[in-house]
Amino acid sequence: MTIGERSDLAPPARRALTGTLTGMLAIVALTWLLSLVVVGPLAWGLGRLVGGDGRVALALGVLCWTAAGGLALLRPVEARFAGLLFRVRQPRGLELDRLLPVWRRACARAGVDPDGFTLRIEDSEAVNAFALGARFVAVTRRALDLPDELLEAVLAHELGHHRDRHPLAATLGWWYLLPLTMLSQLFRSSRGAAGGLSRGFSGLRQRIWQVAGGRPLGLVGLLVIVGALVLLVTVLLLALGALWLPLWLATSASRLLSAALSRSAELAADRHAAALGYAPGLVRVLELFELAERPAPRRGLAARLATHPSSRARIQAIRRLGA
Repeated sequence: MTIGERSDLAPPARRALTGTLTGMLAIVALTWLLSLVVVGPLAWGLGRLVGGDGRVALALGVLCWTAAGGLALLRPVEARFAGLLFRVRQPRGLELDRLLPVWRRACARAGVDPDGFTLRIEDSEAVNAFALGARFVAVTRRALDLPDELLEAVLAHELGHHRDRHPLAATLGWWYLLPLTMLSQLFRSSRGAAGGLSRGFSGLRQRIWQVAGGRPLGLVGLLVIVGALVLLVTVLLLALGALWLPLWLATSASRLLSAALSRSAELAADRHAAALGYAPGLVRVLELFELAERPAPRRGLAARLATHPSSRARIQAIRRLGA
């Protein structure tokens, strides 16, 4: 079979809910629930601060926060969201001339409207592409140098993700993880501040003992202030730790499961591209990826947290489909 011919394998029928998507949405629901541990108290406290009913503010805060996840899936918002997460931009003249014909052929083969998607370019020298949100696809600048049949196979793979709504679930997961990420950063910053204040407290104490016969009263006063700050930050650190540790354990467990689901999603997108006739081109692209993976094979926890299967495993899975 030459590249560009339709495979004898019919494209998988679109299902409203696949097993992989079900698992990804379950992780999203868990992440949303955990995010309320941060969002809920903030909303309640803000309501009490302005003199209103904390319970009403809590309900409104949870409702607005939940609805905000849906806003992240709107085309203008998802494009801006992608711009914040990645170095993406609109295709320029020659890039658009290069990308559009290949994109339209891949969409025609997949039976989707090419104008229903937002296309972006990532300024990267790596060959890569990714899907985001409900209708967003980006390719790297280096990927545009691939031959047409290989670039078309890469785009068909990303369309496979959108067919099964993997990017939609991933985007919601990233969104609802933001409060937990901010809490983790606050915990690390507080721990760093506590360490700095503690070192300053020790230095001042040594300085006071070195001042003999002088006037160390100013230093003693400063020492009391710094000591009080150390105590305050330590209490804050303990409070944050009591809240952060259970959330960290839950999110760490969900990361392992999310990585496994992501690997399953990659294989599903490969199957979609192969069923459309792009198996040879996809294998050739994965062979390029495999060359970059050989110096640093993944083992142990790194392999479990990997969001993509190894290129060799993906090649073997595609070839089994052909067999």
